[in-house]
Amino acid sequence: MELFLSFTLATLISVLSMPVLIKSAGRLGMLDQPDERKVHKKAIPRCGGLGLSLATLITVSVLAPFAAPFSSLLIGGSIIVLFGLLDDVFNLNYKWKFFGQFLAVIFVLYQGIYLRCLPFFGLDDAPLWIAYPLTFIFVVGVTNAVNLSDGLDGLAAGIMLMTLAAIAFFAEHVGGKDLALIALALIGGILGFLRFNSHPAIVFMGDTGSQFIGFMAAFLCIYLVENVYVTLNPALPLLLLGLPVLDTLMVMSQRIYSGQSPFSPDKRHIHHRLLAHGFTHAEAVSCIYALQSIFLLAAFLLRYQSDLAVIGAYALICGGILLFFYQADKTGWRLRPEINASDRRKGILRRFGWLYWGARFYIEFAVLLYLWAMIFVMFKSFPLFSEKDFFFLASLILSALLVLLLKANFVNSLIKLCIYITATFSGFILTSEQLGNPYIDIIANSFLATLMLVVFIGTRVTRREVFSFSTQDLLISFFAVATVLLADTQFPVIFLFRLLCLAYGIEYLFNFPLRPYKLLKLSGLVCGFMVFAILLNDYDLDSRAFGTQRGFSHLSVFSPSR
Repeated sequence: MELFLSFTLATLISVLSMPVLIKSAGRLGMLDQPDERKVHKKAIPRCGGLGLSLATLITVSVLAPFAAPFSSLLIGGSIIVLFGLLDDVFNLNYKWKFFGQFLAVIFVLYQGIYLRCLPFFGLDDAPLWIAYPLTFIFVVGVTNAVNLSDGLDGLAAGIMLMTLAAIAFFAEHVGGKDLALIALALIGGILGFLRFNSHPAIVFMGDTGSQFIGFMAAFLCIYLVENVYVTLNPALPLLLLGLPVLDTLMVMSQRIYSGQSPFSPDKRHIHHRLLAHGFTHAEAVSCIYALQSIFLLAAFLLRYQSDLAVIGAYALICGGILLFFYQADKTGWRLRPEINASDRRKGILRRFGWLYWGARFYIEFAVLLYLWAMIFVMFKSFPLFSEKDFFFLASLILSALLVLLLKANFVNSLIKLCIYITATFSGFILTSEQLGNPYIDIIANSFLATLMLVVFIGTRVTRREVFSFSTQDLLISFFAVATVLLADTQFPVIFLFRLLCLAYGIEYLFNFPLRPYKLLKLSGLVCGFMVFAILLNDYDLDSRAFGTQRGFSHLSVFSPSR
C-alpha cells in the first residue's frame, strides 16, 4: 500500500499544481514560442515539467528513506530541475545545460550508483576508469535523448511512463520497494502532467521535465540491474530506454554524415518522419508507443539471457525500424488517413432516439451508485469515525464541498483523479475475499461490464466531437498495470478492469455538457478523500512502515474485531 500511496500522492500534487503553473507561465517567462521546427502554432506554457518534478521530489522526500543512495538521486534530480528551470526561463547556452548535467551526474555517480557490471565483461566488476566514464556518457546521453524526443504532445512523457512502469515492476518483483516507490512517484507526476498534455496540449514539460525524467530513468535503470536485481542482464537498460536512445543515435549519425553538428536542430527525429509520411499527430504518437512497447516486451522476455541475446535483440528491433524508414523514403510511401471523414457511428442504433439520452443517464447513475457502494464499504471497513479521526474526515468532506463551489480549471481533473483512485482501490476492498460474500465479485464485475456496454452504445449514438479519446488514453492500461501489479494481489486483472470501466464512464460524462453532475462530482471527491484518509491512517510517517496501526490483511466488514 505504500506504493499505492506514492503513486496517488504524486499524481494528486501534479494535477493540482498544473493549473497554477499554467496561469503563471507568462509572468515566469516560461512560454514556448513556435518556430519552423515545432508543430504547435501558438505560444504554449512550458512549465509542466516543474509541476511533475516537484510532485515527484516531494513525494519521494516524504515516503522514501532519506539515505544514500536515494538522497543522492533527490539532490541530483533537484540540480537538474534547477538548471532546466533556468533554461526554460532564460534559454541558457548548451554549455550551461551540460554543466548542470555534469554536476548532477557526478554527484550521484560518486554516491555509488554506476555501471559496475558491463556487457561481455563477465561477472567481475569493471575497472572504475571504464565504469565511471561509461556511466556518465550513458546518463547524459539518455537525459538529452529524452529531451530531444519531446517533439509531440504526450510523446516523451508517455514513453518514459512505460519505461518507469517496467522498472517498477522489475523492482517490486524482487522486493526493491524503495526503487519501485520512486518509479511510481515519477509515474504519478507524469500522469498528472499528461492530463493537461493531451493533444492539443495546453502545457509542455520544457527542458525541466524532459531532462528530469530522463536523468531519473537512466539512474533508476542502473540501480535496478546493479543493486536491486543483480541477476538481470546488465545490458537491459538499453532495451528499457530503447526508442529514445535509437532516435538520438539515428539523428546524430545523420547530422554527422551530412557534415552538420550533431546538436544542430532539424526535423529528422522519428516523430517528424512519421508526420512526413502522412501520419496524423495521434497516429504518430500511438505508433511510437507501440514501438517502445516492443522494446519493453523484449526486455521482459530476455531479462535473464546472455549479453549477446539482449544486444542482438536491440540491434534487430532497431534494424527493423530503420529499414521501414529507408523503404518508406525510397518508395515515397505515405499513410493515407481519412481526413474529415464522415461519422461512421450511425446505423441501427441511431434510429432509437431515446438511446442518446438514456445512455448518458444510465452511465451517470451507474457511476454514482458504484461510488456510494464504495463509501458504504469504506465506512464499514475502516474505523475512520473514531473520536480521533472524526474531525479529520469531516474536514475532508468539507473540503470537497468547498472545491465544488470553486470554478477553477483543476476541479474536473481533481474529480477524475479521485474517481480513478477509488476505482483502483475498489479492487482491494470491494471483493468477495474482503467482504466475505462469494457473490460480490460477480455482482460488481457484471455491473461494470454492463456499464462498459452502455458506454459503447453511447459512443455509437453520440456525435464524434462530443466524445473522443486522446492518445494518452492508451496509457491508462500502463499506469493501471504498474499500480495493480505492485499491490501484492493475485488478481491484477480485476484492478485494471474496474479502473478502465470507471475511467471510460467518467470521461464520457465529462465530455457530455448537458448536466453539471454536482452530486456525482461531490461523491467522487468524498470517495477520493476517504481513500487518502485510509492510506494516511495506515501509514506511520515516523516508522515509514504500513500496517503499524491497522493492517490491510483483515478488511472484512464482517470481522468481529470491527
